[in-house]
Amino acid sequence: MRILIGLLLPLSVLPAAEHLIAPGNNPQAVVDGAAPGDRIVLLPGTHEHRPGRHRALLYVDKSLEIELQKGATLRMADHSTELEATPEITTDQDAGKKLDDLAVGGEFDRSRPAVFTVVMETEGANGEADRFAWGVSHGVENPEGSTKIVPGGSKFGETPHRGVSVTGDWQELAHGVKVRFGSRTGHNKGSRWFVTYDGPEAYGIRIGHGRQREVIAKVRVTGKGTIDLNSSSNVQPGFLVKNINACVLIHGRVRGVTVEGITMLDTNRSVMCYGEHSGSFLPGGAVTEGESFDAEDITIQRTRTLNPNGAAYLLGHPSFRGQLRNVKCNHNYMETAVTAIEPNFNLDGYEVIGNVIKSGGLAIHCWRHSKNGVISGNLRIHDNTGKSVVELGAPRGWAQPEPPLMRDNRNHLNP
Repeated sequence: MRILIGLLLPLSVLPAAEHLIAPGNNPQAVVDGAAPGDRIVLLPGTHEHRPGRHRALLYVDKSLEIELQKGATLRMADHSTELEATPEITTDQDAGKKLDDLAVGGEFDRSRPAVFTVVMETEGANGEADRFAWGVSHGVENPEGSTKIVPGGSKFGETPHRGVSVTGDWQELAHGVKVRFGSRTGHNKGSRWFVTYDGPEAYGIRIGHGRQREVIAKVRVTGKGTIDLNSSSNVQPGFLVKNINACVLIHGRVRGVTVEGITMLDTNRSVMCYGEHSGSFLPGGAVTEGESFDAEDITIQRTRTLNPNGAAYLLGHPSFRGQLRNVKCNHNYMETAVTAIEPNFNLDGYEVIGNVIKSGGLAIHCWRHSKNGVISGNLRIHDNTGKSVVELGAPRGWAQPEPPLMRDNRNHLNP
C-alpha cells in the first residue's frame, strides 16, 4: 500500500536534484538535461570552455540555481575568438544625421583590431561635394578612463586625414578598408560614424537569447566562485558595437534573476541585462511596430567586479530596445577602467544602493533614457581628481535620463 501511495504522489513534491560538475565535465550537457528547479554546482577548479549555445560558456533557459563554489572558475579558453574581417557600423551614437548613407567595403587585412572614425567636416555649397575627415585607432577597449591604449595610428575619435571630398564612389582609407557615401552632398557637418573590426561576442553565463517565446523565470547564479572571460587571451568585441562580452547576460523575456556573491574578471562588462524588440530601429531610440520581449525583476548583489580594462554593470542597452524593469544593483564592489554602473536605455525602476566603486572613468552614469531610479549610499574610492559619483546625460538626439532620487553618494577623497 505504501508503494502505491508513493507512485500516486504528484511530481511537484519530488525534491529538486543537485548536479555536481567537476572540471573537465561538460556543464552545458548537464544544464540541458536538468529539470526546472534543479541545482547545478560547479566544484572547485578551472572549468575552461569555448563559447557554445548562443555564444555562451553556459546557456540557461529554465529555472535553475547555479552555484560556483569557492575555488571554482568558469573561464573562456585561450584563443576562443579571433579577429574577424566583417565590420560593424555604429551610427546611432549621434542621432542628428540628415543622411545616414555610409557603406563599408574593401578587404580588411586583419593585421590588428581597428576602429575607424569618419566625420563629415564641411557641407558642400553651390554644387560642391561635402568633405569628410577620418582616422583609425587600434585596439577595441574603451579609451575613456584608465584603459591602456594600444600604440600606433591615431587615438580613438581623432581624424587626422582631413578635407577628403565625397566622390560617391569607393574611397580607400587604410588596412584595405574602403567607404562609400550614397550621396555626394546633403550631409550635415559633424555627422559621425564608427566602423569597428573586432572579435565576436562571448558570454560566461547567459540567461535568455533575446526573443525566446516563453518566459525564463527564477534563475539564481550564486556562490563564491569566479567567471573569467579571459579577454586578455582572446580578441574581444569593440566597446561601441551592439554585442559585447559579459560574464553574465540576462536578455529578453526573463523574470526573477538573482546574481549574488560571485567574482567577475577580464571582460567588457561583468553583468548586462536588457530586453529585445522585433521592430526596426529608428534614430534616437525609437522603434517601428513589433513585439517587445521584456526583462524584469533582476537583482545583482554582493558581487565583485575586478576588471582593470573594462566596465561593470550595464542596465539597459540602446541597441536592444525592449523594456527592462525593476532592477536592483546593490552592495557590490567593483574596480574598472571605465564606467562602473550604467543605468541606460528603456530602464524603468531601479536601485543602485551601497556600492563601493573604484573606477578610472565614471562611477555611475545614467546614460540615455532611464527613469524611476534611486541612487543612494554609494562610495567612490581611490579617486583624488574630484570626480562626482553620479553623472547624467545622453548623446545628441536621444531622450535624457530622468533624474533619479539621489542621496548620500560620496567620493571619499573629496573634501
